Amino acid sequence: MSDQSLPGMPARARRDSRTLGRVTAAFLMPIGPACVAVIRFVIPGWSGDVGADVAAHPDAQRFALILGIPALFTLLPGAYAALRLGRRHRPILTAWTAAFLIPGYLGMTVLGANDYGVLAATDIGLDPKTVTRLSDEIFGLSAIPGLVFVVGHIVGTLLLGVLAYRARLTPRPAAIALTFSQPLHLTAVILNISWMDLTAWGATAVGMAFLGARILRTPDEEWDLPALPVSASRSRSVPTSTG
Repeated sequence: MSDQSLPGMPARARRDSRTLGRVTAAFLMPIGPACVAVIRFVIPGWSGDVGADVAAHPDAQRFALILGIPALFTLLPGAYAALRLGRRHRPILTAWTAAFLIPGYLGMTVLGANDYGVLAATDIGLDPKTVTRLSDEIFGLSAIPGLVFVVGHIVGTLLLGVLAYRARLTPRPAAIALTFSQPLHLTAVILNISWMDLTAWGATAVGMAFLGARILRTPDEEWDLPALPVSASRSRSVPTSTG
């Protein structure tokens, strides 16, 4: 006796999850930048003396770290969704955007290490000068991934805005706001202006929200290929006599 698949049995379709994945991606896209916008506005350290600022406003630092959790888990999926939207329209520009934006967001994790370390040092009672020295040391040790983050997310977001503009993925004002949002963020950091940084990351969130709206209007057939069907002959067999 042996098992032999029945010939001519129809294939069974898999459950289509493209709509759920597409809608989820669209709603995730603005969450990360919006969280970062608030973080950059409330987080202590704008005076240049991180230890003293965190000691004076530990609750603000703690709130920023709480907001960092959804930011950490939504920025990269949101970027990937935006790139997935753009690759059919401008594949080369999308590839260049990905080359900066994806490593940039991956390098973002080093910022969390410093922020957690500073708050932990403050909570255990280290003096502000020591906390500031600790922060400087952490930044020094994480210089390479930190540089990847800075260059990657600024250039990557700029290119994403250019992609949105050239491919007409969003209204042009939204694409322009996205293009210049992270250069504005860099200016805010250099000038130590928190409200400007709130505006900059807020513009990134707005641009991503418009890209998300475009994804919501994208048919599943354009968003992704359907799942391969399950062959019924794989899962069903009948015993036959070998003689």
